[in-house]
Amino acid sequence: MPFLSTPLTLSATGGILGSAWVSGSLASLSICAIPALLQCGTTTEGLLRGWHLQYSRGLAHIPTTAAVIGLNYIYLAYHHHSLGLEWRGYATAAFTNLMMAPYTFAIIGATNNKLLGALSGTGKPLTESVVRMLMEKWSKLSAVRVLMPLAGAILGLWNLLQ
Repeated sequence: MPFLSTPLTLSATGGILGSAWVSGSLASLSICAIPALLQCGTTTEGLLRGWHLQYSRGLAHIPTTAAVIGLNYIYLAYHHHSLGLEWRGYATAAFTNLMMAPYTFAIIGATNNKLLGALSGTGKPLTESVVRMLMEKWSKLSAVRVLMPLAGAILGLWNLLQ
């Protein structure tokens, strides 16, 4: 590992830990929270409210955190490039963290909209079986997002150790 200034080392460490934290947050939603809601034997409205609570909590911190981490990795890539050091791991880590937003809009957005519409009453009313199916689909699609910041953490660590 080349000598790095303390701010760069702290920035890289923060990016790596932040990426891992976002990955863990997403994993807890997909692997723990949603399956637990589906097993609790509640009503359709209870399922929708439980999903919405988890969705809202994730929406409150995960996108912003991932964006800040992505920008941090961009800063690290730029600075390392200007010093003639390996920078591609940080650049790719930035990409993997920032790709969560387009993935969410493009791949999970329709499922989100159906569940949100059913909860608010502005969308098509959904039966319990359809809500369960949509929540299971949401959980699986969201589980793919776990890999994006996890890859960012691995790439950031790899680049730090170069």
